[in-house]
Amino acid sequence: MEERKMTIFGVGLKIFKPTIIYGLAALIITLIFPRIFLMTFLPSAAFNIMGGMLLGIGIAFLFISGVTVKKAIAEERLETTGTFSIVRNPLYFAWIAFVFTGSALATQAWLLFGMSVIAYYKFLHHIPEEESMLEETFGKEYLEYKKRVPSIVPNLKELI
Repeated sequence: MEERKMTIFGVGLKIFKPTIIYGLAALIITLIFPRIFLMTFLPSAAFNIMGGMLLGIGIAFLFISGVTVKKAIAEERLETTGTFSIVRNPLYFAWIAFVFTGSALATQAWLLFGMSVIAYYKFLHHIPEEESMLEETFGKEYLEYKKRVPSIVPNLKELI
């Protein structure tokens, strides 16, 4: 049996490749048919501010989580602190909840909300592969962590 090795990308490429393809198609369709696919029920500035705020939160979350997981991988240890203490997959969470949603708002292209839906669906489909590798690598430590911390949607009661 060949040994599987976790990379910093996890199953991210399997999740985001179809998501990005959809996003590019959605943008092209929106550019061709703006009267149908642009959100115009609020001033553009409102969409830009809301989208910018979500993008800022998402990028900060990605940066913090990315630096943390990169260090943990280099040290061959399971990361369970910081953003990883509130959700097991903070990088995927940041993309799905903040970056894709913020992009849809900032561009006013409502079809881009579909990116979050596709990414979430692909996440549910592919995350068992990543979790299987983590269980093989970290055993009981990961199983206990898995019981305590939600996979993708943070438990807001824990944050308050």
